[in-house]
Amino acid sequence: MKKIYILAAAAIFSTAAIAQVPQAGKPYVKDSKQISVKHNNSKTPTDTLGWVPNLNWLPSEFAVGGQVWNYGYTGGGYVYGNNVDSLDHCAQGYKNVGAVSFGVEGVLAAFVGKYHAGSGTTNITFNMYDMQPNSVYEWDGVNPVTLTGEGPSGSPLATTTMALNMADTTWFTLNYAAFSTPVTVSGTSFALSMDVTAFRASGDTIGLASDTDGEGYRYAYHYYNSLSNFIVTADAFSGLNNNLALFPVVDDNFIGIDDKDFLNGMQLSAFPNPVVDQTTISYNLEENMNKVKLIVYDVTGKEIYNVNYGAQAKGSYNVTLDASEFTTGNYFYSLIANGNRLTKRFVVTK
Repeated sequence: MKKIYILAAAAIFSTAAIAQVPQAGKPYVKDSKQISVKHNNSKTPTDTLGWVPNLNWLPSEFAVGGQVWNYGYTGGGYVYGNNVDSLDHCAQGYKNVGAVSFGVEGVLAAFVGKYHAGSGTTNITFNMYDMQPNSVYEWDGVNPVTLTGEGPSGSPLATTTMALNMADTTWFTLNYAAFSTPVTVSGTSFALSMDVTAFRASGDTIGLASDTDGEGYRYAYHYYNSLSNFIVTADAFSGLNNNLALFPVVDDNFIGIDDKDFLNGMQLSAFPNPVVDQTTISYNLEENMNKVKLIVYDVTGKEIYNVNYGAQAKGSYNVTLDASEFTTGNYFYSLIANGNRLTKRFVVTK
């Protein structure tokens, strides 16, 4: 009989813990700013997935209405970052509705603020997860959370870090963190996450930008230690539904000029890569396209090459880029056509 009482007490405690999951009233808008809806004037490196319209993916576009938000957290910290309730791990899902295949070599992230409490080094951790149905918790506002949502599943497919002191919080500057080995995506969905649990010990703080509307797809997530799993953010925060500024960078070994596949009707490659003095950027258009533009950025987002070709016919094109005056480091090159964008990276070595 005593054992029965113990089990009953444990069940009550578990239910109470679950009932405390929703965080209604915690988020507040700390700041918001407008960006170009078409993103044509952006001075930062960007990526096709999640940034500009893309029918192969959901969410199809970040900041559809042009507004980027900074969500603070009542009591201290950020909704998408670390805060007083230790919700320090958030994620953004990408639904591969087009079943396209390619590789992801790293993450671009836009931060809205940070605070470095000490002189030590604290790292921001970025992860990439497989995304599966019935793998994250949902909450209907009345019943206990159930493991019925689609979202990040299992152990990370890849992990990388960025030192806090290297994070640029200038408004909508995208910071790049590379995976040690590109992750192959074979027609499946995936999620990117930012985990700043390590900030708990250091006293540091950082926040991630979001848009104002998740397009109704419920692909933002928060990790709850009490559940040992992710929960859909819209349920945890009573309807707060955003897309997070975590964007995947397409690996150069995928959807290249010699491949049979196209992404948004484009193929893109640079050779040689790494680059010493000169590289040839090659691209292929699957059909006749308008507003074709090629842009090269440095890692700070500064444009160092920008040519607008206008309308171009279906076919292959080569552009020779003189990199002899480029400093050593990472660079991004973007092909824009018909309002879509494909971005890749090359490395300059001396």
